[in-house]
Amino acid sequence: MELSQVLLYGYAIICLSMILFNIVYVTLLNHNDVRLERKIKKFEKEAQIQIERIRNGEEINQKHFTYLERKLVHVYNLIAFDKVIRKQYENGVSPELDEYIHAVRPVMLHLAVDYRKRDSLEAAYFLYFIGRYAKQNRMPMDSLQDIIVDYMNRHNLYCRINALQALYSFGSVENIIKAIYLQDKNGYFLHEKILQDGLLSFGGNHDELIERLWARFDEFSVKTQISILNYIRYKSGNYLKEMYEIMMDESKDRELRLSAIRYFGKYTYEPAKRELLNFALDEDLSRWEYTAVSVSSLGVYEGEDIEDALIKAVHSSNWHVRYNAAVSLESHNISYENILEIVEGKDRYAREMLLYRLNSQRLEQQEKAADV
Repeated sequence: MELSQVLLYGYAIICLSMILFNIVYVTLLNHNDVRLERKIKKFEKEAQIQIERIRNGEEINQKHFTYLERKLVHVYNLIAFDKVIRKQYENGVSPELDEYIHAVRPVMLHLAVDYRKRDSLEAAYFLYFIGRYAKQNRMPMDSLQDIIVDYMNRHNLYCRINALQALYSFGSVENIIKAIYLQDKNGYFLHEKILQDGLLSFGGNHDELIERLWARFDEFSVKTQISILNYIRYKSGNYLKEMYEIMMDESKDRELRLSAIRYFGKYTYEPAKRELLNFALDEDLSRWEYTAVSVSSLGVYEGEDIEDALIKAVHSSNWHVRYNAAVSLESHNISYENILEIVEGKDRYAREMLLYRLNSQRLEQQEKAADV
């Protein structure tokens, strides 16, 4: 089985695990509906009293904080409170509601300490709850984030993913670095794509985060480094020389070099063009991945030498190389006459791939026409 397939299956397993986790959430929410509705009404009443006090220029009753600390340590109460707050926001954001959420931050700090000792499902739900309000920048509390970082030491996958999601939402570069370092150091790696997508969702300054990650790049495992390189590819074109060095360093892990090659399929760099051509023209079948990725990246470069290399790559015996070459040829707007010239040749591989791409184009055009 190819490495790409292994990574894909691994990602699918993690996604299925998260779907299972969400199913458990739904089960929790639907468990004993009557009892849950009763709790919701109680929390709704209590919260509304305090919101009205804020609206009238009064402070929140201190007993309310004690009440929340006592009640919300039970997960079903937390679920009920969560539904109340969500309902409030669905009715429209108000300064009073924002002030209320801001005021209950010390309660959340208390809960973060308590839920850290709970079983994995309850701890993960608490992190899920915190993450949603962090997205709205309702709870930017440093001490709370410090505790959430510590959840990265837990073995449970759900806890680590939800802790990272909450931290991404808070937007603190320092805490993201700490969390990623912890998951790497403890050997609890999530998955390259899970980490990459999480970094892309970061709510803070991406340039600063990339700069800090790069400064500590050599401290991370190869898997984490791959995620970082892929993240940089989507967010910054300022690492041309650094990526070039990785691409050319034969002592580097293959996946790191391939990630660097993909980078030059998004950001053009003249020194890289020459090397991409060398990879694309390499006939060593044991290095087909370098050829396939390079051929794909050459789609953004211009020149007759590029077109000649792509046309040659269409004749490769490797399906991935042929496919990527055909797609890159399309991006170069190679005329149908030239394509047909190849199709009419004796090379069965090239003919089949180009006919496949031509049929795909027609289907795409038909779908677009149907959508109009």
